[in-house]
Amino acid sequence: MTGEKSRIEEIIDKINSKNAKKVALLLVVGFAFYHAVLHIKFGTNSCSWLLSDGRYKADQEWQPYGCMLHFYTKIDTRRCLRYIGYYGSESHFIFMGDTRISELYTTFVEEITQDENNGLKTINFTHVDQKLKIKVEFIWVPTISKMMIEKFRELQLFSKPPSVIIVGSALWPIVMSNGSLSMIEEYQRNLSGLVQPINKLNEKKTRTIWALQEPVDQEKLKPEYHMVTNEQIDLYNKAAIEVLSQSAAHLWWSKRLVGQGMVTESPDGIHLAKKALKHDTQILLNMYCNDYMNFNDGTCCSSVETRTTLQIVTFAILACCNCGFNDHTQSLYALSRKTSI
Repeated sequence: MTGEKSRIEEIIDKINSKNAKKVALLLVVGFAFYHAVLHIKFGTNSCSWLLSDGRYKADQEWQPYGCMLHFYTKIDTRRCLRYIGYYGSESHFIFMGDTRISELYTTFVEEITQDENNGLKTINFTHVDQKLKIKVEFIWVPTISKMMIEKFRELQLFSKPPSVIIVGSALWPIVMSNGSLSMIEEYQRNLSGLVQPINKLNEKKTRTIWALQEPVDQEKLKPEYHMVTNEQIDLYNKAAIEVLSQSAAHLWWSKRLVGQGMVTESPDGIHLAKKALKHDTQILLNMYCNDYMNFNDGTCCSSVETRTTLQIVTFAILACCNCGFNDHTQSLYALSRKTSI
């Protein structure tokens, strides 16, 4: 009986370097499998994560799924635009849609302007800053109509097409049709006419961002907007997703989530609260600037740096040294066991 080991002693005997390596290997394989599943489900592009999903943190700041959001101050934003302009690329943003999009345009322009700027010009919803080499436009097109399709076709003929187009619309069709379901079919047909010009613009490196519609606070709506319901908005969003998922357009899901999280703070039940508009602006800036600025806390839309020759050689040496050390450790362990016997 005295030769038998207690359960604690048996457990202690199993705690050794060999078993520790097995546990470490299982953990590594487990984490690798988990991230592989996430990448298969959501893709490897952190820009798509930025535009697709996220949540509000306790301090009401927005946290995208799978990557970090850098908070752009006006200094950061202007530094980014100067950097892009310095290397010969002009920044051209076009906002197209109804009053919801116009408010986003205004908030975006406020983010890139300073109190004193001699190179600044804002006329009829067109903001130009010669120092930063940026042009920001808002085009009033409240419905998905032939006018919007023609505008997209005009843009693809530009020698220098816009850098980014932010577009979205659904409220006016709901109001004009008094919530009629037949309007959704027309809306979907007109969206189909946008697919080809969006794809052509994508070939010229223009990113088209389709802003999905945020829910409304129906208790705050004025009587003339009583037909605008969240059920109607969901139907129009569904129609846009079905059509534009087959195109090169980027569906901006997180814009809807940002608005949904602050829907009760809307001033009139339809338009977004100022804080939500600022979150949307930060998402756009992270999408556009992060790959140029390489902020440590801005991993969304940042390309992974390529491995250098020095890094590869260093890792190879460390791996060889580690293998040699493990073999030496096992030899000493085996020798000590023989000696003790």
